[in-house]
Amino acid sequence: MSRLKAIFPDDWQYILEVYRQAASPPGTEQFEDRLLLILLEISVKFGERLSNYLTSGFVEIGCGMAIPSLTLAKLGRPDVLAIDVDSEIIAKAEAIKEKVGCDLEIRCADVFKDRPKLQKGQMLIAEKPASYKKNTLEVEYNISNWCKIEGYNFAIIPMFLTTDTRGLYFQRCAKYEKKLRQTGFKVENKRVVNELPIRWLIATKW
Repeated sequence: MSRLKAIFPDDWQYILEVYRQAASPPGTEQFEDRLLLILLEISVKFGERLSNYLTSGFVEIGCGMAIPSLTLAKLGRPDVLAIDVDSEIIAKAEAIKEKVGCDLEIRCADVFKDRPKLQKGQMLIAEKPASYKKNTLEVEYNISNWCKIEGYNFAIIPMFLTTDTRGLYFQRCAKYEKKLRQTGFKVENKRVVNELPIRWLIATKW
């Protein structure tokens, strides 16, 4: 069964509609609902998996619609913070939060100027991170390096780039995993859905 529909049984259609508005604004290419539902499923499954980790809280950066954070909050996890620099997308995340009745903080901020300070036991989350300032691979590297230096638990879904093939994407995820293990992290590297090659990496130090 779809995890989106299972966790948000009364609100999944509203979430899809808001997600559709964000992904396909008027005058741009319109994405099929089938693809949008797969992308939402990835985000929800990511949040659901993270909810099983016994952390003291979660901080999602570059959160966009904040679906992983909303999922965590919907499943009852406390101390969830979602941050993005885009005020319009933050407003959409806030609208979903109000509709589903989730208890989490959503903040509009530039993490490159105001880097959040994680507390002991919290986990940093980044789903398909990108930035208006730097290229995606540089953002992924900076997040990984930051967490390795500080010893933070973190979880990332690397972006599948237009230049990627399934093989190249798999190799990049494997390379991230290897470097994290070399610095003492336990790593879960797993494909999220059958329809797309997208993987998550969850790195912990306890």
